[in-house]
Order: sequence, then structure tokens, then C-alpha cells
Amino acid sequence: MSKVGEIILDKVTRKFGAVAAVNAVDQVIEGGSYCCMIGPSGCGKSTLLRMIAGHETPTSGRILIGGKDVTHVRTGERGTALMFQNYALFPHLNLTDNVAFPLKIHGVGAERRDRAREMLARVQLGHMADRMPSQLSGGQQQRVALARALITNPQVLLLDEPLSALDEFLRLRMRVELKRLQNDLGITFIHVTHTQPEAIALADKVIVMDHGLIEQAAHPREIYDRPHSPYVARFMGGQNVVSARVLTVGDEIQAEGAEGGRFAFAPRAALREGQDIRFAVRRDKIRLDQGQARAENAMPGKVINVEYQGTFVKVELATPQAEEFVAHLPESDFFANPFRFGDEVVARWQPQDVCMLVGTNNSAGDALAH
Repeated sequence: MSKVGEIILDKVTRKFGAVAAVNAVDQVIEGGSYCCMIGPSGCGKSTLLRMIAGHETPTSGRILIGGKDVTHVRTGERGTALMFQNYALFPHLNLTDNVAFPLKIHGVGAERRDRAREMLARVQLGHMADRMPSQLSGGQQQRVALARALITNPQVLLLDEPLSALDEFLRLRMRVELKRLQNDLGITFIHVTHTQPEAIALADKVIVMDHGLIEQAAHPREIYDRPHSPYVARFMGGQNVVSARVLTVGDEIQAEGAEGGRFAFAPRAALREGQDIRFAVRRDKIRLDQGQARAENAMPGKVINVEYQGTFVKVELATPQAEEFVAHLPESDFFANPFRFGDEVVARWQPQDVCMLVGTNNSAGDALAH
């Protein structure tokens, strides 16, 4: 028997004319998990969310929630609640009546206001129950919208970029609140976002989409540390993508960059001599040395940008590769031996820090993380 709140997407497709916004998606989202869907604008993530909510009907395929086929079930009868990006609070109703409104629609009597106050207390706004939405900050309005979405005890809460309207300080605070609520309630959260750190911080599973397809779906650590393709490595950030050609295959792969440079690492995929490959190296695994010396697992470059990020310093290099190449150096290391614009350097890494990119999607996306 399927777990409460489990979502099964079975070859779900949504076409608008000849364009497939979502294309034959197969995926299981575990009940009681926090799932983030991420990708560039137009990748299909919001369309997929709206199909789960019942606001869009699949062109083909099935959607199951808790083992029940809800593909053609009305929005209010499938056990989901959708929190909109703009919160959509009623300006003429106080917070209690805003939160109680879904219960009023379902014919619940006077007790609905008591239940609404209980829900406001759960989101730490019980003391503001009689205020109007115009008297609240953006973060407080978001909590009211959350309370209203949760008042019907849904199996699944759907969130469409819920933090995008908040400033950075409030966004970080509300991330904590969302995760706390999900842990307390134990229901499935599906959260669409375009912000990579948000997805990594919140999710039990991250679904990375591109052009209507799921490119990779896994725990955030695997997505970040073991990206499937050049697209995922670039889009999720934190990785340098390097192109090379395999020279020899054995206990160790020997490869050469298009503009020179030798690379060696343990085989993690079936490769053949002469094959063009791409691999990724995390930015925080890169170390920089002054000078122009060439060595294995090294890339010569020139410093073209330096940005202090607090706990680390981002150093961007121009290299023989066409790809962007960045090192994240520990703050103490950088300031003990700082690099400046125009410095000739060598970027080095260890063989065990190489991640072979087995997927072929080389899309650049349109929202690269820096």
C-alpha cells in the first residue's frame, strides 16, 4: 500500500500546441518528504506543480497521490493545498477569517474560527489573529498564507516559489520555518524554486528539470557533489566543468584537454580511448599556486575576478577552456597569500575530487549560480 502523501508521476506530459512543457515525466516523491523542484524559467517545474494541484490537466500520463489516481479529480478533492507566490490574502478580512476561509467554503460552522486561531498559533501569529493583512510584514503575510493552506489538513502542500518576494534576511528565516513546519506536520511538501541554495538547504529530494524533462532527482548532497551532466553541474553551481579526450583506459583514466593539460582519475564510467568527455571538480576543492608550471590535474589561468564572500574568497580564472573556471579559497588561505587581477596561476586538484559527467545534456540554462 502506498504511503500517505506519496506522489507517483507516471509518464506525465503536458503540451501547449506542439510544445511539450512537461515531457513523459516518471518520478516517485516519497510521502512525508520535502521535495524541491528547480530549473531555469520555462523548464516545466511550475507546470508540473500545477498538474499535481489539479490546476492543469495532463495531456497524457497519470498522477497518483497516496495510491489514488487523481489525474482527473477536481482540485479540492485530491488532498492537496497550493500556496501561491503572491499569497493572495483577502485585504478586507482579518487574519482569522483569511485562514478560516477554506473551511467556510467546505461548510464548516463557527468552529472554523477556533481552528483558524489554532493554526495561526502554529505559525507563531496567534497574537495577531485580529489584525488585517496590510498591517503585516511580507514574512508575516507568508505565514498567514501557509496557515490558510494547511487548515484543511492536506496530504500534500504545494509551494510555488514562496520565498521569492522576500528580502534575503526574511528568506533565510522563512526557510527555517518551512522546514520546521514540515517536520512537525509530517506531510509531503513540494516546493518550486529557482534558487539553488534554497533547494539544497530544504529538500530531502531535489528534482532538477530542463526543457520539460527531469535531468536528475536525488538527495541534495548527491546532486551537488555528483551531478549527472554538465547542465546539472553548471546550474546547481559549485562545480567547474572541464572538457577532455581520453588517452588511455586502465586502472586510471588518462585524459588530455583540448588546449593541452593532462588529467588522471579513477574510472567511474565505461570509457574508451579517443572519447570526448566532460568532468566536474568542485570549486572548493581547487587550490591555486603562483606561476605557470604545468602538471597533472592542473589548469593554467589568469585571475580575472576576485570576490570576498565572508567564509571564502571566489577567484575567477581565464583558462584555455571555454568554460568558466572558479576557485573558492578559504578566507585564511587567501589572505595569507592573496591573488590579484592579472596574476598568472595554476589551479590544482586531487584525482579523487573528479566527478565524471555521464549525462550528455550540455545546456547552459538561463539562471546559472555563481
